[in-house]
Amino acid sequence: MTLATTTPPRTSKGGPTTIPAASSTDEALEREFSEFRESAVRLIERVTDLVGPSGDPVGAAQADLKIVRSIFGKWSADLLLALHAVPSIGFEELRRSMPGISPRVLSMKLKELEQNGMVQREIIDTRPPRVRYSLTQRGWTVAWLSQPVFLFLRLTDRGPRPEPDGAPTLGR
Repeated sequence: MTLATTTPPRTSKGGPTTIPAASSTDEALEREFSEFRESAVRLIERVTDLVGPSGDPVGAAQADLKIVRSIFGKWSADLLLALHAVPSIGFEELRRSMPGISPRVLSMKLKELEQNGMVQREIIDTRPPRVRYSLTQRGWTVAWLSQPVFLFLRLTDRGPRPEPDGAPTLGR
């Protein structure tokens, strides 16, 4: 794996494409992510030794897919990222920070994440009562474990680059 560089390959007139040598930063990043990957593999092996291997690999893969769809499905990832950025937030403030989501869908997704143990709902004893949402310890763990994955994907992005003056946008 070679990390993507921000400079395109150079071509000589009529000649073959020459790819610039990887910078020391790229090599250091590649080394760091390789060490992280190996560390993750060792963790999985230790946990598997503790709990035992899955007797049904297809069932385990289906369970993983269900988790991914539930936790990282439409709006769920947005909610987790919003709660990661602002650790405690009210319903309306959260709704305003996520243009395009209806109050009904927001409520449904928050309940789903609460059932999954990712989000906690705290009722504030005021008149009228208010509600604040925050990540649980499990939610924070998932957020922090996701950070290296997102960082890796951003740094090794092979897709089209955003315009230099344009800010990245979240698409639906």
